[in-house]
Amino acid sequence: MTTPHEGEPNGRARPWDADAPHAHVDLAALRHNLALLRGRTAAGVRLLAAVKADAYGHGLLPVARALAAAGADAFGVATAAEALALRDAGVPGEVLMFGPVRAGIAELVAADVALTVALPADLEAIAAAGARARVHVKVDTGMGRLGLAPAEARSLIAAVARSPFADLEGVWTHLASADEPDATEPGSATDRQVAAFADLLARLERDGLRPRWAHAANSAGTLVRPDAHHDLVRPGIALYGQPPSAWLAQRVPALRPILRVDAPVTFVKRVAAGTAISYGGTWRARADTVIATVRLGYADGYPRSLSSRSAAGHRGRRVPVVGRVCMDQLMLDLGPDGDAEPGERVDLIGGDAPTAFDLAADAGSFVYELLTRIGPRVVRRYPGA
Repeated sequence: MTTPHEGEPNGRARPWDADAPHAHVDLAALRHNLALLRGRTAAGVRLLAAVKADAYGHGLLPVARALAAAGADAFGVATAAEALALRDAGVPGEVLMFGPVRAGIAELVAADVALTVALPADLEAIAAAGARARVHVKVDTGMGRLGLAPAEARSLIAAVARSPFADLEGVWTHLASADEPDATEPGSATDRQVAAFADLLARLERDGLRPRWAHAANSAGTLVRPDAHHDLVRPGIALYGQPPSAWLAQRVPALRPILRVDAPVTFVKRVAAGTAISYGGTWRARADTVIATVRLGYADGYPRSLSSRSAAGHRGRRVPVVGRVCMDQLMLDLGPDGDAEPGERVDLIGGDAPTAFDLAADAGSFVYELLTRIGPRVVRRYPGA
């Protein structure tokens, strides 16, 4: 099931969407963040926007179109479906698959999608498909997830360069700890990764194998490690206005969160002191108060771990979420003098509510997970389009 995106084919506004939770994606703020990141790079450095996982939950096609119009050069995706959706929609710019693929290679190559090679077997799969692919070789400099160590990767890069089925377009690595407070310190894990990748590039230069694009910097690397920018940077979470870590939140306060989630009140009642609310009766009213039920739950991506631990924005003030968050609903304590009308909307993420970053921390998670778990029942809207 795909997320309904207003303005998209098969995602047009429907009458019942008025009663659904809404995710408001501010494309003007998105453009601001892109410009901020552009301002951190030197002239000639290209920018690849990470739009995998439905653009981190914000909506793949509307976000990619806005980024392309604002000057993003390329897009990074995790799946063939994401890559082909961009191509089918006519979004301009290059597209890179972040992970190796073994199936559907011919279709991806025909759509002019660049492929990642992390092992000799990946190159063999491309050859078996009989298609000439644009290839970026992934190198493991310390992430430990994909790719060979630099010495082995050097041999793989040479094999890609010799292959009649591949054009060696790029070589890349991923920084594992660039959002940590020691990321700019000599001898740190990030410093060692940056040095190892630079050394590999120098060796490739001597071998006559320096590819067109070398890239290492994610959002954090783009913000704090200019020596890792090389030919291209790959920001993700920062484009969406969220800092990759609390440390970076203090260093880059000019990022603008692009997401606000609100949902309608469905039921309001006054309850007596001692009344239990929601499953298990884990919360009881300390005094007579007004409880509002809201049409948003953990099936929509609002973490159950925020039960009685978070707040919503109602009429310009914060009100607590009380009782266990349910699959489709949650409850708010509006206070003894509180009032709400069914259909009235309250902010649950951003706006007058806590930010996605703060909610994720309160939930014992992190902002990437919270954003990408916002569910398909939440209708995306795009002010600033």
